[in-house]
Amino acid sequence: MGQASTLFNGNVEQTLIARVSPTAAQREFLQSSWNTLADHLRSSLKAKHGYTISTWLQGSYKYGTLIKPVHPDEAYDVDLGVYFEWEGDEDVTPTAQQLRTWVQEEIKLFAGTCEDLKSVSEPPKPRCSRANYVRQFHIDTPVYHLNRDSDERRLACLDGTWEDSDPKAFYKWFKNAVDSGERDQVRRLVRYLKAWAAVSFDDVPQARPTSIFLTVLVTESFKKIGTLTRFIGIDDDDALIEVVRNMHARLLEDKHVQNPASDIDENLNRMNAEAWDVFAARLNQLLDIAERADVAEDEAAAAVIWSEAFSFLMPLPEAEELEVVDEESGRAVMLLPEIEVQIFKRGTTERLATHQNEVLGVLRDRDLKFVITNPHVVPQFASVEWTVRNAGGEADEASDLGHRSYGLRQLSTDEHTAYAGKHYMDCVIRLHGQVHALRRVPVVVKDMLPAERSPVRNAPWRRIKTKRRR
Repeated sequence: MGQASTLFNGNVEQTLIARVSPTAAQREFLQSSWNTLADHLRSSLKAKHGYTISTWLQGSYKYGTLIKPVHPDEAYDVDLGVYFEWEGDEDVTPTAQQLRTWVQEEIKLFAGTCEDLKSVSEPPKPRCSRANYVRQFHIDTPVYHLNRDSDERRLACLDGTWEDSDPKAFYKWFKNAVDSGERDQVRRLVRYLKAWAAVSFDDVPQARPTSIFLTVLVTESFKKIGTLTRFIGIDDDDALIEVVRNMHARLLEDKHVQNPASDIDENLNRMNAEAWDVFAARLNQLLDIAERADVAEDEAAAAVIWSEAFSFLMPLPEAEELEVVDEESGRAVMLLPEIEVQIFKRGTTERLATHQNEVLGVLRDRDLKFVITNPHVVPQFASVEWTVRNAGGEADEASDLGHRSYGLRQLSTDEHTAYAGKHYMDCVIRLHGQVHALRRVPVVVKDMLPAERSPVRNAPWRRIKTKRRR
């Protein structure tokens, strides 16, 4: 059993899969939105142009590998294919540009009747139109010609060309690639790797791997795990470690990733040489993280290691202190940092309250300053990481799950409150890459408080100890 398996996909308050997957309310909104648009396009386009119109979901939503946006400036992407049906030997047929114009104009007309549809991207994308919705969501509508007699599909491109493209073939490949009993786990593994990509390539987006690239690699790498191991069952974190190992070895041998559903040579690795070098370096880092997590002493140690890959998305154990002790002596490697939290009226220097190691109640729209009050315990060349882990419906709705800052002996950091719920500021002290101590500061944001004042703590600390090998 993996040390951190419960935190990946277990029966606890916070799991990695829950933090990266759309909530039930978000899924309901997505489904309602695309259904309404699909119904409109099918009926309206047929009435105006006379062709039989069908629609078909494709992409991550169809495969069950969609993740929520992990940054406030990102959006969900749902792909809704629009198919104009006619036989290939018809004398007069519309051009690719005509199909694209018809669909673009119809979506713009629909936008005038749909309150949730904010705008339609203009000009349209080379291979689709885009409808931008509220709640960080857009629907891409690629347009196809479908010949049902031959079951052939052609994608209509904006430049007037037709492109051989069959999203249905890829879906069939994915569905048949692994047994039905293993498919849900493969979907989770794809989402874990997509989450890693979402937080690991902010500075070099051109090196961020595409969803289809990761889907193929994860599926192929999962199939290389021993049949007996898969039959008995393997925890998600252990499976992820094996998948990362297999991916790394496979790409080291050949970086060409063939589309398994294509009859022609279609390389899904579209990175240029510079982007590939960045991706390969970060995949090496991910492999190192996975190897260290594999030999971690306990759940807390494994979770902190995995957080190097998943940042604020990775939940930590429900504790407020993590004390690192030497395996042989049993003594703490260093004293825990004591953290003072100063509460200010937003945008001012007026201090309203001071808390120690926790904030059991604070209003929205307050400025917070976190300060290590015993800086002498922080080694001279230690790195101090401050990671905000937001939780709750409001943070989910805003796709603001957290962020991280760090620096050499960065003894303080500033934040502000925005979402109701229980959140954490996690302070990790590292020296030469090794964790020396971790302090979790819970911050409970409320809509109303009896009074904002400095509290007296009554509850005992919850402390976890983790061993560190020499």
